[in-house]
Amino acid sequence: FKLLATRGAELHRAAPGSVIDWHTAPRRQYVITLSGHGELELAGGKKIPVGPGHIELVEDTTGKGHITRVTGNEDRITLQLPVTD
Repeated sequence: FKLLATRGAELHRAAPGSVIDWHTAPRRQYVITLSGHGELELAGGKKIPVGPGHIELVEDTTGKGHITRVTGNEDRITLQLPVTD
């Protein structure tokens, strides 16, 4: 497994019960869940649970995108690492 080169980093915090309705990724990026839990719903209906240590390569910068939900009773904190082309 080879990581792609990254540029910069952002920390994000989302409260329990937060939902970001259908949206595309702002850029290709790794999203690493540091704490808390969530669920990603893809355009085809597939739901992916995410928790601490889970790493996603988010590439849906066009189309319908995905829904992001924070599940559980604690904030979900993520580290976002933009991928360089």
